[in-house]
Amino acid sequence: MNVNIVLFDDFNALDALGPAEVFGKFPEHFHIRYLSASGDVINSAQGLKVWTDSLRPEEIDGVFLIPGGKGARRLLWREEALLDLIRDCAKNAELCMMVGNGSALAAQTGLLYRRKIADIAEDKNWNRMFTAGIDRLASYRIVLDGKFYSCRDTLSGIGMALFAIEELLDISLAEKAATAVGYAWDQDAEDVFR
Repeated sequence: MNVNIVLFDDFNALDALGPAEVFGKFPEHFHIRYLSASGDVINSAQGLKVWTDSLRPEEIDGVFLIPGGKGARRLLWREEALLDLIRDCAKNAELCMMVGNGSALAAQTGLLYRRKIADIAEDKNWNRMFTAGIDRLASYRIVLDGKFYSCRDTLSGIGMALFAIEELLDISLAEKAATAVGYAWDQDAEDVFR
């Protein structure tokens, strides 16, 4: 199964690479692909440079991951074509995962209307503007709503990836991955909405 990670300039590196590390524990099950609208080198907010392939919705299956970061704000205002690509990719994916304000990008596509997402740590006006019609759950760190998985912060992205492995493969493999990355995963945590 493909794990398709969409990148844009000034994405938060750990939002993308934390879940990639978890999925990467099972190369026999998951193939990780880094994609962007340009199919070129993309720079994270932390200075990491990642070579990407072109984002083509018709090639998306499996998991589609949208990281957050300060570049997400810019995309909301200036990159309507990329938002259209994200919408089409999320529709084709078996699971759409959003880390932090990556959920605002998915929200702009209309796919999250009347769905639940983890509340993100942005100012309230920004939240109201980009997540209208969406139920933001402030008391939950991770929210699993059908094929849409969201988490409020970078570290929770690792936990969210473990829930995806539990769903797609098996709980014992998710536990094995959690141990391998040194993450204290509690699948019955009270701050996870299922």
